[in-house]
Parts: sequence; C-alpha cells; structure tokens
Amino acid sequence: MVRVLLGVLLLLTNGGSVNFFSLKQDVEIGSESAKEAEESLSLRKDSNLDIYFRAVGQRLVQDHSLPALRYRFRIVNSKEVNSLGFPGGAIYIYRGMLQVASSDDELAAVLAHEIGHVASRHGTAQLTRQLIVQAPIAIAAGLTATEAWKEQLSKLGISLGIDAPFLRYSRDQELEASLLAVRLMAEARFDPNAFRTLLEKVNEAGTGETPRASAFVFNHPQSETVAPEIAEEIEHVTTTLRRPRVSAEFRAFQTGLQRLTYPAAKAAATDPPPDSISKIFTHPQDFYRLGYPDGWVVTSTGSNGAIIAPVDGVQSSRNGDDVTLGVMFDLFDTAVPDRSLTLEQATNRLIVYLRQRNQSLRIIPGAQTQMLVSDEPGVRTVMIGKDDSGTSSEVVWVVTRSYYQNLFYMVFVAPEDEFAMDQPVFEQMIRSVRLR
Repeated sequence: MVRVLLGVLLLLTNGGSVNFFSLKQDVEIGSESAKEAEESLSLRKDSNLDIYFRAVGQRLVQDHSLPALRYRFRIVNSKEVNSLGFPGGAIYIYRGMLQVASSDDELAAVLAHEIGHVASRHGTAQLTRQLIVQAPIAIAAGLTATEAWKEQLSKLGISLGIDAPFLRYSRDQELEASLLAVRLMAEARFDPNAFRTLLEKVNEAGTGETPRASAFVFNHPQSETVAPEIAEEIEHVTTTLRRPRVSAEFRAFQTGLQRLTYPAAKAAATDPPPDSISKIFTHPQDFYRLGYPDGWVVTSTGSNGAIIAPVDGVQSSRNGDDVTLGVMFDLFDTAVPDRSLTLEQATNRLIVYLRQRNQSLRIIPGAQTQMLVSDEPGVRTVMIGKDDSGTSSEVVWVVTRSYYQNLFYMVFVAPEDEFAMDQPVFEQMIRSVRLR
C-alpha cells in the first residue's frame, strides 16, 4: 500500500492526474456543495429565461462520450462575471457572465466550459490532491470507498459550497476543459470561434480599476490570449465560416435578464460576538485593527506587526519566536521596480519568504480560496508542516490582501489534531480586520 501511495504522489508531482472518488461520489459531493451554495446564492426563477438557458445547456450535453450525469443549469442574479460547476452536474452561471455573451454561440461557450470541468471530473481530482497531502493514511485505508467522505472533509477543514477549494483548477485542467468545450460546441452545431471571443471578453472584464471577473480568473487560471492548443482545436473542428448567430430567443433572453432587479445588498457583517473576540489590536499608526480573544497575549514583532496567541502558544526557538497556536501578522513589502504584482504573485513571494523560516511548509494543492478581508478581495492559502521540533504536524492558514504597495498578511497556526476547534476563532479574527 505504501508503494502504491508513493506511486500516486510521483504521478501528481510529474503533472499527472488521479481521482480516488467514484462517479457516484461526484454526484454526492456535488449535491452537498450545491445545497450549501444555494444558501448564499441569489437564484432567480423565471420560466421564460430558464427554458432557453437550459435548452442551450442540454443541447451541449447530448454527446454520448460524456459521463452519465444529470446536468442542472441555474442562473445567479449577480453582477459578478463568474460561473461554478460542481461535481455531478450542478452548474451555476452568474448574470454578469451571461451578459458578457453577445450571441447564442458565446452563451454556449460559457456553459460548455463548465460542462468541460464537470465531465472531466476536475473537482474531485483536485479534492484527491488535497486529501493525498492532508490524510494519506486515511486514503491508503480506503477512505473514499466508504460513506465517511463528508465527515473526513469537515475534519480537515475542507469546505463545500461556493468557497470549495477544489473549484480552483490547475492550468492543465483549464486547458482540458477548454478543449472539450470547443468540441462540444462543434458537435452541438454552435460556432467554436465564439469560445475565443468569449474568452477575450472575460479577460477584459477581469482587468481594469474595477474588475468584475476576479473570482472567475482566480479559479480558472489561463493565459491572456487563447492557448495555441485551443486555437488549433478551433481550426480543426470548424468546418464552415459563419457569423455569430443572434437568434430571437437569445435577444428575448438578454432582454429578460435586463429586466431582473438585483437583490438588495446584504447588511455588512457585524463584529464577532464579545464572548469570543473581545479585545482589539490597533496598529500604532492606525493602519489596521483586528479583534482577538480575551486571554491571548500581544507580542510586537516590529513597527507594523505582532504575534497574538495564548500564553502557551509561542515557544522560543533557534529562529526566534515559534507560534504553535495563534496568529502573526504584518505588512510585507511587495514593491518591484517598474511593475506591480497581482495579489496572487505577491502572496507567492510571501510564501517563499515563510518557507525560508520553515522548510517543512507545503501548500495543499487546490486549497487556495478567495475571500473578503476588510471588504476587499483577499486570498486564503492552506499549508501544512511540522512545528519547530519536527515532531508534530500543524495546519497553517496564510491570509493576504493587497494594501497600497504592501501586502497585509495574517498567518494562523494550530496543531493539526486541534485545528478544527480553533478554526471558528480564526475565521472571526479574519472577519474583524479593518484596514484604513
């Protein structure tokens, strides 16, 4: 069994793909994820819109080479340019993404891309990568062949719903889904060239001062231009030259979308209850402030940073103070001559810096999710490593957010077997952050 597991790890290291989940479990995991997602998504039921929208989707999934899944297509009433495709076939397309499309063919491209991820089972493949790193013994014992997968995911802090980390795909998966999407469009008699034009529009929506497609671009990493493999496939499957089709049904669909009213904005999240987060740390120059539990001790680490932890949560080591339970936070200089870094690039530089102090730290594949930090886009990266003694495993959350020419970051640490108990406090501390 150890030899098998080592072979799997080698396969992943070399860029291969493996999936420990069955197609039946894809359906189960996707069903649970969709149920959680719909608690936070604003879904608008409109029979006139749904009939056309679902008809386009169903036309794309008639290909008999696709896995036997029941695809379900829903519209999310949000300005965001985004889409979600859960394992098993539940697909959600945001209104902002639908309004980027200017023809039947571009709308088909939106749906075909998510179908490509679902049909290729990329979600559970990403989930497998996470479990291999976080729970190799459980997997070797046949975890995914049992009914315990949901309990195990919860224990490991792997969320479902719209923040599921397994919805962030690799570049190889993105390419695979795109190639399949182009083929599905051609076989359903949509113009494959629309995939190219749709991608260009999404990239435009993801740039600028107020990007509307940040979540999609983050979860679907791709180049700014169509990859050569995709361009070649489009040329291969395109048999005749034709103009993009704008049917009467498509025009009626877009008119119906325009008439929808957006849901009322939700009230801003309130501060955590005083019985859990009762103290406030304020930066000396009021750059930022955050809440923390009563009984935790603040230790300054410089002009911009500090460690906040229980009395026994910090130990002296050869590298200085070693946090075994608690959080350290600071501003990280990301200035690079003649260019600015994206949040993801700056986060990667920070992680390199952190690994210089603890080389056992490694990123959980796929466990990087977007989140709001003081009402602005941030990133949470999940890592695992050994404490300074090298005897115990610990889970590390690295939470980052751009802050002028710097990166505001928080590093949460807890022993692996205790992390589930400390996670709610960490989440409340993240929600409490306010940057000036």
